[in-house]
Amino acid sequence: MEYECKWDVGETSARADPDRFVRNEVFDRHLERISPVKAVSQSTLYVDDDENTLAEAGHSLGCIINHGAISWVSWLRLKQTIQWNGRRDSLEIGERVPPENLGRLINDSDVFPVSYAYRHGLVKGRLAPTGVVNQVRYKRNGYFKGLDRGISYSVDLVEFLSPDGETKVIDRYTCLEMEVNESQGEVLGRLEELARDVDRWLGHGRESRTKSQLAVRAASGVDTG
Repeated sequence: MEYECKWDVGETSARADPDRFVRNEVFDRHLERISPVKAVSQSTLYVDDDENTLAEAGHSLGCIINHGAISWVSWLRLKQTIQWNGRRDSLEIGERVPPENLGRLINDSDVFPVSYAYRHGLVKGRLAPTGVVNQVRYKRNGYFKGLDRGISYSVDLVEFLSPDGETKVIDRYTCLEMEVNESQGEVLGRLEELARDVDRWLGHGRESRTKSQLAVRAASGVDTG
């Protein structure tokens, strides 16, 4: 399970200086043993059925391709949203696959994320590309003070492209994400305390839309979510 809080931070200083943005003192008030900032570049090709059933429900199925030193690692990943109440609780299922096989595997029922989506009725028909995201993620990891439980957070500089292979950027998006992978009440309570502090820092509420929904909207003009 993944427990995530996210904010649309627009074309603010987050995009101009993401390294500095994730070093804000708001994180220092809650966290310790915070790692240096690490920049990771990756692309995600989102797939869905003809009715965009996954995106409409807040789920996503994507082919994730890393760039640079870890370009040999790629994943098919399903995120099934269980609930959203200011925090998105999601079941995350991933399977590592060779990058050159991604196109063939998006409808392969032997690949667990795909078979899970069909078996549980999350999709209604054959899958096809619906949107493309290129992003650079400026990420840090830390621990809640006095709790010894980890958290990851990042600023993501996102560009949306059409799934038809064109390289022209059709929209941009910048978000701050924080996530934990433990369900203990104390961990989720501390995540919420930090999230409320971030609400005050940014001066607005949290993002409810997924990147998959935004990618579909950018590619097709169809608003989902």
